[in-house]
Amino acid sequence: LDSPVRHTSMSIGWISRVSALFAAIYLPSVLAFQPSADYGQYKTDNLYNCSGASSTSALTATNSADTLPEIQPLSSQGWEQWEFFAHGTFPMILRWSQGDQSQADATPAGGKIEIAILDVNGTNVLTTVTGPLTYTDGDVKQVFIGNNTFKWDSDSLWYNLTLSADGYTLVLNTYSALLDTFHPGVDYYNGLLSSHEGPALYGSAPVTRGQCSGYLATPDKQNITLDGLMLLKHTFSEQALLSYVTKLSSAVIWGYSTQYYDSHLFYQVEQADGTVHEAAYLSRAIAGSPVKSNFPSTWAMYAVTDDPLYTLVIDPVGGTIVATLAGCSVTNNTSYLFSVSVGSAIAEFTDLGGGKTTYYNFTQGFTLAPYNGSLVNGTIAGMYQVYEAPSQSDS
Repeated sequence: LDSPVRHTSMSIGWISRVSALFAAIYLPSVLAFQPSADYGQYKTDNLYNCSGASSTSALTATNSADTLPEIQPLSSQGWEQWEFFAHGTFPMILRWSQGDQSQADATPAGGKIEIAILDVNGTNVLTTVTGPLTYTDGDVKQVFIGNNTFKWDSDSLWYNLTLSADGYTLVLNTYSALLDTFHPGVDYYNGLLSSHEGPALYGSAPVTRGQCSGYLATPDKQNITLDGLMLLKHTFSEQALLSYVTKLSSAVIWGYSTQYYDSHLFYQVEQADGTVHEAAYLSRAIAGSPVKSNFPSTWAMYAVTDDPLYTLVIDPVGGTIVATLAGCSVTNNTSYLFSVSVGSAIAEFTDLGGGKTTYYNFTQGFTLAPYNGSLVNGTIAGMYQVYEAPSQSDS
């Protein structure tokens, strides 16, 4: 772990050594992070809000090692997930995993791909592929389950996915249009999503706004051209969630206007002890020509965790989500607003241990965002996701 920021005083060395020791004692360690991965580093200079991109921020700096398996497939315990969500030709959810996030005694030995591709010629493609998960590292990094693979380059610009199941073949190539990532940072530990006093839940979003294209080959020999937007999230822990997290929510809200493209991502973690953590990210791209592939100007505006400048209100009864981020001098003191109505479930995955993850679309919504000194209204697209742990008696 990096030592906490040093303060200039007569007891500099003693304070630094004690702080580093405290972090080493109380931050739960995963079995082993990948060499050079950003996870678990203690950072106080990587949080920013309304200030634009920070070239040294581990919260948004791309690091291809962070997407590799952080729980080794031969470990005695732990689980890990990579979730691809696509909005475009078809809504698609592709969840790659090893282990079981809801089963206390699960090991990461078993790999699984859960597939939901909606309304393909009137059919919802819902299927699962299982097999050992393996991976390779190098200039091109790859994760395999059987003959299915997703891979990415050392600059984290391209994420390419190929899979086959039930007579369907999917090829999806995604360009990370915003050229950055998001790592939450509970208690200033990079990638940490839960409190540091107990088991550790880690995560990041390697792709916050990807431009994807490819094709879907169907069993009846159709080749359907695909395009759209892509989100990739990565989460992992060495312990099942049910022992310390009861609910995990997240959403991506992509905002559109004729002037800009905003990407807002949030996490909300409800712990068994009643603690709630929230992390939020917002970045902007100014569209070029052609719009879908060229963003001559991109920058991150917010990357915060448990920050009072971010307000999130989720109303499960009314089915609404409202998120606001306070303005500053960069935005002429104009705040950002995202308001969406949550629609019906588009997919649901149930773990062997009884935990349930449900994905919802948005039926309507809007953004109000500053642009060139004015408040601009934009439309939205995206997805809301909720994981609910099984009760301890059910596990």
